[in-house]
Amino acid sequence: MRHYSISTSKVTEPVRIAQISDLHSEYYGRGMSNLLNALDEQSPDIVVLTGDIFDDIKDNGNTRTFIEGAVKKYPCYYVSGNHELRKGLWKTFRQEAVEMGVTVLEGENININGITVCGASSTGDGKLTFEESVEKCADEAGDSFNVLLAHYPERVDFYRSFGKFDLILSGHAHGGQWRVPFLINGLFAPEQGLFPKYAGGIYPSDEGTLIVSRGLARARELIPRIFNNPELVIIDILPEGEE
Repeated sequence: MRHYSISTSKVTEPVRIAQISDLHSEYYGRGMSNLLNALDEQSPDIVVLTGDIFDDIKDNGNTRTFIEGAVKKYPCYYVSGNHELRKGLWKTFRQEAVEMGVTVLEGENININGITVCGASSTGDGKLTFEESVEKCADEAGDSFNVLLAHYPERVDFYRSFGKFDLILSGHAHGGQWRVPFLINGLFAPEQGLFPKYAGGIYPSDEGTLIVSRGLARARELIPRIFNNPELVIIDILPEGEE
């Protein structure tokens, strides 16, 4: 579990977000009870799925079980990651998620609980690229507290260049695989290479605070995780002055 709090004058009531990232259909107990119970203990207002929830190689029964359990209690919002887009599988995964009750966001914004959730996600069929989806989200973003769901943390300068997103939630880096606490935050991450700048954690900026989940995958990597536990991320967005 990783918990962050952000204070802002743009909300009048607290909003709790649970971020699920890079699940890769990992097993979390019978019926995915360990992960679902952890969600229930935190009572989020919304659940965001920031990519690589389905896997392009493994059986996806665990992912389906988790989603079916989560949507019964929480509004769930989903953007694709690179593994959903591989092999042209996103169309199938997207449809499954929608049929289970998930809201998939592909360059779309939705207002809920006093914030705006913006979804950066390629459609995977050439109709909308990832970059175009970010631009579309920015064009449609208003003056509320805007939360961008975007799988790839290494693109943070691009996200921030629009000046529209107060909070950016990403995954993809898997925490850099190996960590040395207090010395090295991560050894290697896709698209970032060795000693990635955005392996996991919170990266504040006036142009938009980035939170990178270390993800929930454990078994699929060729390089094992060391001092880098999987994590469920909880973010509290609080009215200014509250703690």
